[in-house]
Amino acid sequence: MKSVLAVLIVGLLGGGVVTVVERKDAPGNTIVHEATTVPPVTEVVTVPAVGQTLLTGTLKTLSADNAQADPIPTPFTINAVERGAVRNATVEGAIINGARKTVYWYAGQPLPVSGAGGALDLGPAHVDADVHGVTWSLMGTSAFKSGNYRFGSSVAVGSAGLATPEDGGVSFGADGHTVLTASDGVVIHLDSPTLKIDGPGTLQLTGTFTLRTRSGSATATTLTMANGPFEVTLAPAPGGVSVTATLQGTVTSK
Repeated sequence: MKSVLAVLIVGLLGGGVVTVVERKDAPGNTIVHEATTVPPVTEVVTVPAVGQTLLTGTLKTLSADNAQADPIPTPFTINAVERGAVRNATVEGAIINGARKTVYWYAGQPLPVSGAGGALDLGPAHVDADVHGVTWSLMGTSAFKSGNYRFGSSVAVGSAGLATPEDGGVSFGADGHTVLTASDGVVIHLDSPTLKIDGPGTLQLTGTFTLRTRSGSATATTLTMANGPFEVTLAPAPGGVSVTATLQGTVTSK
């Protein structure tokens, strides 16, 4: 009878258990079984601070006052909720042919604004958003980022006395003294619902939301914050617009 010699070696290698079985009647055939250690799965759960509400969900509408965002880059179009001379905007301190000029727009037609690397800083402003996009109110004063711009529709230009019509639009330079002042009802609409804003300000949301506070979780379809700091991010998502927000203040929801 053929003799069989089996040798069993057990050791600790690299934190695991290794078993080696070597059979004399099968030269060169070594079987190694290694048991490795699986790292634990770590789940991070953010706990809301005192007075804080964390919101996630799908947005239908958003309306915010005193919202702040990054400057709006060109190209964009300035428009009016209702066309006509009751809606207007002026650009003061525009640099045209080396001189300071004032540009007048009377809302008779949309005003396309272009310019490589240009942008308009609205400062705190009113904003509305839904699945169709974002609409910023320009009422008050906004600042142009330094650079070169072009208005692509009819305006008037003057420095003293009567302004001269420029039916084909006008090009101008902007610096730290170039500002746009608009009446109520003058807006910029952006077709994408992508938005990132912060406050303090007022906030109204409708949609389908999950709210988390120190006291637990709840669901809601409407939310209002009368005043307080907030950070809100909107992004296109399957089925609508996703929203995440951090609110610090008194929140009313239902």
